[in-house]
Amino acid sequence: MLFNPIFGQDASEQGESGAQDTTMVFGDGQNGSSDADYEALIKELYGSEADSKAEPAAKPEDAKKDEKRTGVKGPAPGMFKKSRLNGSYLSFNMASPYAVSSQLESWYSYIDAGMAVKLPYEVYVESIPLYFLFEVSTFSFENTYPQGGTFAGLAYILQASAIGDQASAALGFGFWDTEIGSLLEVGYRFRPTKNTFLRVGTRGVLITDIEFIGSAWWAELRLSMGFEL
Repeated sequence: MLFNPIFGQDASEQGESGAQDTTMVFGDGQNGSSDADYEALIKELYGSEADSKAEPAAKPEDAKKDEKRTGVKGPAPGMFKKSRLNGSYLSFNMASPYAVSSQLESWYSYIDAGMAVKLPYEVYVESIPLYFLFEVSTFSFENTYPQGGTFAGLAYILQASAIGDQASAALGFGFWDTEIGSLLEVGYRFRPTKNTFLRVGTRGVLITDIEFIGSAWWAELRLSMGFEL
């Protein structure tokens, strides 16, 4: 049998060419080990280096939901910041009863005046600051039926007050002339200027013992004008 060396050479050449063809890849005919294809794949999967360094967009100022409110402080800083009286105020008051207990129905009352000083001290109960006030004011009742008599003079009252931005409440004890009494007051305050205020409120007063009639109470409407020192 004769062996044709030409066919063997052709087969080897075809094998070599076939092996060379297997190194080719799809697309633009570039070699599969090309750095350009590798970098393109990395960019597609993880993004570019510039994208990774991009800063997140800033949040709008209106979205500050976590911002906490400052604590409520009633009195203003005051006119004399370096004075020992800083944190106190002086107020002038007018009051007139509009409701009385049955024991005082035959008694006439008048418009009373007074003055109150807020002391520059405070005590915290839980998170609520309490302020202390000392007040001197007049009171006047006159009985015309069935017998004459008066219940009038000066009242000396010590109060503990919770003062908010606009509303306030006070509880006090003291002497109405020589009689012991107590009060409860609520009020609404607004400021014409930074260190002045006007307050409208109502006060209930209970006196334990009044001559001729015993214990009695009345409610009065109050108007105050104050200056914060």
